[in-house]
Amino acid sequence: MNFKLSKSIFLIALLTSVPTYAGWQVQWIDTFAGDSVNWSNWTAQIQANYNNEVQCYTDDESSQDKNFEVSDGTLKIIARKQAINCPGLGGAQKSWTSGRINSKDKAEFLYGRIESRIRFHNLEGGTWPAFWMLENRIAEHPKKNDNDFVNWPNPGAGEIDVWEWFSNQPNTYITNFFNTNGCGSEVRYNYPNGGADVLNWHKYAMEWDENSIRFYVDDTLVTTQNVSSCAQYKEPMFILLNVAMGGNLGGSIDPSLTTATMEVDYVAHCISDESNSAAYCDETTPGAGNTIPLDDDNDGVTNDNDLCPATPINSNVDSDGCVIEQQPEAPTTPTNPTTPIEPNQAPVAIAEADPNKIYPGEYVALNAGQSTDADEDLLQFFWQQTAGISVELINHTSSSVNFIAPEVSEQTNLTFEVEVSDGNLTDTATVSQVIYPVITETVEAVEINDTQDESSSGGSLLFSLAATFILLFRKRLQ
Repeated sequence: MNFKLSKSIFLIALLTSVPTYAGWQVQWIDTFAGDSVNWSNWTAQIQANYNNEVQCYTDDESSQDKNFEVSDGTLKIIARKQAINCPGLGGAQKSWTSGRINSKDKAEFLYGRIESRIRFHNLEGGTWPAFWMLENRIAEHPKKNDNDFVNWPNPGAGEIDVWEWFSNQPNTYITNFFNTNGCGSEVRYNYPNGGADVLNWHKYAMEWDENSIRFYVDDTLVTTQNVSSCAQYKEPMFILLNVAMGGNLGGSIDPSLTTATMEVDYVAHCISDESNSAAYCDETTPGAGNTIPLDDDNDGVTNDNDLCPATPINSNVDSDGCVIEQQPEAPTTPTNPTTPIEPNQAPVAIAEADPNKIYPGEYVALNAGQSTDADEDLLQFFWQQTAGISVELINHTSSSVNFIAPEVSEQTNLTFEVEVSDGNLTDTATVSQVIYPVITETVEAVEINDTQDESSSGGSLLFSLAATFILLFRKRLQ
């Protein structure tokens, strides 16, 4: 075959095999202008405590040791080495502070391109910064009780990591999936210049539709994942930005490290737009002037997430913008046309401590099963610890929550709160559990001489030997 003809056929085949994507239009963007975090876009998630990490997440953006700083058009999330009784974790002792923000209930997205421009300031070991997403029905704060009672990583609470970087494994960053359907897989991107590349600005992005998810760093396609048959990742997700320290995944922290900073230039969401050829989703993308997401019916759900537009004013809606409950206009019954139907009533939360006397290492069960609801609605539960030595709660979204009693040297109270919801209204109750210490005592018997009957020397000897033993026993403090 003629070489020139072969070359032409090859070029035509190559061009037709390259996928072509439409441009993008910005639907939501935070450029971190001004001198403060825009809290209408974000929540500081101060109750997060996972993977044995050593940081306490705070909402501090004003003190000398603040963990959030907005200046010169960027957000800095700053982890600091400092001992603290963590307010968000019931006073638990932590050796670092840091920041974690999420956009749950404020900016949630279904499909499109989610992008952020990020650089990290440190190469010392022990840090774990991340830009990631969670499905919006996960049982994590902030909680509006709009069906957000699902445990990670079940459908409605799945996770996608767009960019996470371990400083103890510095040459790569990770894209990853966590769900109960086996969808997606971990892929590690090798920085061309190794770990030092993390110090430079990069655009990290995820392009998402109902069939596939593609990850990018700058102009490079890192990987494409097929999610067409996945039961998850087909409902809105929210964004998270944080810096974790140490723990099971962050690893050993460099002893010389005192601060670690993740700097974020912007975070944005775009939808496809065939009228332009924009490759990125940033301040230069068409629509970038719309920094406040549109919400035409003012129900708190942005247009791109609202499945029920034009809801009546002051309606109580779920995360899809659909009405949960509307007060009836004096409905009547056949027997008494003047009697209105009673409106929904809030449940009554009742929390009970474990009735047993609890000592370190024992299994503890707190119970809210006696909570009631006048409407006999199905109740949902969310437990959290509010004071005392921090413990790990097991089954914290069930009526009965469990934990292992911690070691204590004196009688100690642990305090917990349960939030009970009927899917619309809530009530809370507080309960304290007393943990008793285990005391070790040493008792020495006094030797007794038997002089009354020398003929019974065998019995006296046995008694004397028995009486001189040191008796050690453990006794619970009554």
